[in-house]
Amino acid sequence: MLRDLSFAHFNFPRWQSLLVITLIGVVSGLDSAVRAPPSGLVASEAGSPLWLAVLFATVLTWVSFLIILAVLRWWMRRGGRWDGQGDLFNLLAASWLVPDLLGAGLVALGVPSLLVLPLWLYSVWVGGNALSGAIPRAGLGYSIGGIALGILPVLLLYGLVGTAAALLGAVPPAGG
Repeated sequence: MLRDLSFAHFNFPRWQSLLVITLIGVVSGLDSAVRAPPSGLVASEAGSPLWLAVLFATVLTWVSFLIILAVLRWWMRRGGRWDGQGDLFNLLAASWLVPDLLGAGLVALGVPSLLVLPLWLYSVWVGGNALSGAIPRAGLGYSIGGIALGILPVLLLYGLVGTAAALLGAVPPAGG
């Protein structure tokens, strides 16, 4: 159902968007790679409990969503393309619902991330279509560019989190 929809179609209760983003985070936390022990340790020595992995992934998903949302608010207002009217929060959450939840679910089920990459790329295209449909002065290419621009600081954040996790994993456990 990739068709142009105005912002009026995204005037639904905010709790639904909150639920979507939280659900994506929870499903992402079910990925066994999130709970994997740091390198050099066997699975019985360390690893995150499930609740901690789910909490961590949910927080990281929310931070990622808010970063992309902030970048898109700025990007779409450039050149007078968007007047700031309409619920960009709900629009972005709705565009994440199917492809991102499906992608996170597939990875949680053990499908290699490389095989899910086309679905993540499709997710960017879905978001671009949603933005260009709701904001007539923003073309598909411009909208995809805004999403890509928003993904850059998120990738930096993931890199920092991964580096911090690797450094913390390199420290031997206390008393051992």
